[in-house]
Amino acid sequence: MGNELNMLQSNVITCGERIEKLRYSLNKNQSRFPMKELDIQNLTDEQEESIDALILRYSQCVSMIQDQIFKGIAYVEQEDLSDKSNRDKTLLMEKLGAIKSADDFGTAAILRNKFSHHYPEENRQRIERLNLVIEEAKLVVETYVNISGYLQRKGLLDVKRKNSDH
Repeated sequence: MGNELNMLQSNVITCGERIEKLRYSLNKNQSRFPMKELDIQNLTDEQEESIDALILRYSQCVSMIQDQIFKGIAYVEQEDLSDKSNRDKTLLMEKLGAIKSADDFGTAAILRNKFSHHYPEENRQRIERLNLVIEEAKLVVETYVNISGYLQRKGLLDVKRKNSDH
């Protein structure tokens, strides 16, 4: 289990770095929300780029948690994920105590999926998604903190190692 544990620890550290970038984007953009159609039309290129960075970082963090960290936790907990859907994986993480709410994280994953299928002509839907991203991003940050705490309590995440990598 040594390699798998090292990979999990590495993924948690890498995700933590992305979470810090997500926090930065959240702080930078929070005052622009909630948005209305007129607000979107009046965004400068720099503001739009900043919001795009927020969305990208949000999506990356959700993906890393769902695809890498959940898989690593399941492996070290000796849980088989081979026949499980993403929903089942999320429910397992809640059952294990790694996350607080499978429903909340599931909502974050759905929003991530909607961002990846964005079409420019859907302005009203885009505004609705953008207005959700602030709260959902906060939830993703909280989820990461919960996972880190879970791994530390289980002795699976070496805090000293994490801090020495920065």
